[in-house]
Amino acid sequence: MAAPEVPLEAPPRGASRRGGIFSGVTGRLTAFVLALLAIGVLVSLVQGGGGDGPRSTSVPVAERVAVPVPLPAAPISGVDAPSIGLATDDTTDLGLRDDNSLDVPRRAGTIGWYQRSASPGEVGPAVLAAHVDFRGEAGAFARLDEMRPGDTVEVHREDDTTAVFTVDRVEQYAKDAFPTEAVYGPTDDGQIRLITCGGVFNERTGSYEDNIVVFGHLVEAYRPA
Repeated sequence: MAAPEVPLEAPPRGASRRGGIFSGVTGRLTAFVLALLAIGVLVSLVQGGGGDGPRSTSVPVAERVAVPVPLPAAPISGVDAPSIGLATDDTTDLGLRDDNSLDVPRRAGTIGWYQRSASPGEVGPAVLAAHVDFRGEAGAFARLDEMRPGDTVEVHREDDTTAVFTVDRVEQYAKDAFPTEAVYGPTDDGQIRLITCGGVFNERTGSYEDNIVVFGHLVEAYRPA
């Protein structure tokens, strides 16, 4: 199915850290969420790239140097979630198209960071989204619903630092009951949201009926020694 052309009025980058930006805009954010989370069945707009394929960028514990948190802003460069066998450097930034509709990852295995959310490691919720499946291929978040509290997620960043998160909870929501404030609302610390589609695939609408959301909090950060 083609990407839904939903007009978006996303908050400016960092707005969640200032508070108040979500007051009165729940409907608009819900439209944004529904567009973002339909990606499990969206048709790619470009061909998938070649190359050597994704790889883990995790650093052995003995070769790490702790860095203070919270971290400054930086794009992501990789994601590791060992409990679900995820280790990839296939990432992209997600923004808005010229018509204000949401851009989406172009390949099944790509993880997108919504660049108007916090950077992973900053104060506030960092929002990452990926396909659950795509053209018959398992997506990067195909096993997201298997994550459990206490699991670890490492997000590698282009400034050569890595933000480490612990999973707090894994939830499944009907799309018409998506908890916009819980996902996008301001927080006092660094947090992460991993989002994909889930539940039953509705042939009539061409989308999954539910969303899977992993909530986690920042526990540490490091760089290679």
